[in-house]
Amino acid sequence: MAYLEKKYGFEEDERVKEFHRSRRMFCIHEGELSIADSNSPYSHATWFLKEGWMTEQNDGLMDEIVRGIVDDKGDVYIYTGYDFRINEKAEKEFFPHLKELAEILHLKTSQEAFGGLAKGNPGEMWAPIKRYGKISDLM
Repeated sequence: MAYLEKKYGFEEDERVKEFHRSRRMFCIHEGELSIADSNSPYSHATWFLKEGWMTEQNDGLMDEIVRGIVDDKGDVYIYTGYDFRINEKAEKEFFPHLKELAEILHLKTSQEAFGGLAKGNPGEMWAPIKRYGKISDLM
């Protein structure tokens, strides 16, 4: 989707799609934890468009919704906005749902949670901005 590629600042080529397949997306939508299907080859924005939660003309949800991923090791990353930032509001919205996320996805509580991502190369895992610690310590 050219619209999303322009917003994100890079092309969603096969390398990016493969990265997307390697992680599991989630978000807090209308106060509830939503988890995308596994092996999804697209971004959160595409997921939200498919769900009908936003449109190309009205994509403000991307700057409001708390979302994240669980990587292929089981670490959790949360952020908000097209710039993948983290803030206190996002943390307050997400952490009450961490236990539910861990239970549904059978995450090891020894894995870690992180906030925000520093934009890097497309198709690669970006460095987190903030480290929260072990999932077990945060539930």
